[in-house]
Amino acid sequence: MDRAWAVYALADLEPAYRDHARWHIAADGRPALLLVYRGFRLPVLFAQGAAEDLAPLLAEAASEPRFYLSVRPEVILLLRAAGYEIPDAKRMWRMVLDPHAFAPIGHRAVRLGPADEAELASLYADGEAVGEAPPFFEPGMLRHGVYYGVREGGAIVAAGGTHVLAEQESVAAIGNVYTRGDCRRRGWGSQVTSAVAGELLMRGVRLVVLNVAEENAAARRVYERLGFREYCEYREGLALRRPSADKAGR
Repeated sequence: MDRAWAVYALADLEPAYRDHARWHIAADGRPALLLVYRGFRLPVLFAQGAAEDLAPLLAEAASEPRFYLSVRPEVILLLRAAGYEIPDAKRMWRMVLDPHAFAPIGHRAVRLGPADEAELASLYADGEAVGEAPPFFEPGMLRHGVYYGVREGGAIVAAGGTHVLAEQESVAAIGNVYTRGDCRRRGWGSQVTSAVAGELLMRGVRLVVLNVAEENAAARRVYERLGFREYCEYREGLALRRPSADKAGR
């Protein structure tokens, strides 16, 4: 298994996540799987394997009217052939932390926990009007994961944490990094990312990843300075089942 690509799938084997996960695995032993994760309002589809091995599994998942994609570029063509429209597939990079190159920065980030849920939700709401709010946050992440934030004037103005943390599998994915609109260009997003990564390494987590938009060159440079390296290109976006595909299947 490509562990760096499959971090989220590996984490979903843990009790904190597995009740929301539905697996589709090739019956003939081919190294392919589809995962539909329903822990959020919108289901998330993850795929691993060669396109020709994934094609039969798509028939099982094709009843979903819509889901959010996290797939390699070649899977987009399969989904379109299976009857889905993908109007805006974002070009993304999976980055992996090199522990030997980790270069922590900053001193303002403080640990956050379940008691900070309301403040964190308020921070993320700041980005909703402009479409920048992290789309995949839920309170359980504060209980099961690692979150850090920066406070100013008594309020959390920057924060980030783990989308998933599975210590048994020794994997984690950093995400939900956000800085309030009026507090940017101070390096606080970098500081919270650094603090989260530092604690994960201190806990002995061997594989730490994050995702970044291909077009966001500035963020990629920041992550590279922290010790992250580009690993693979992939696509994210909303997939909508075409009405014509539903009629054809009847």
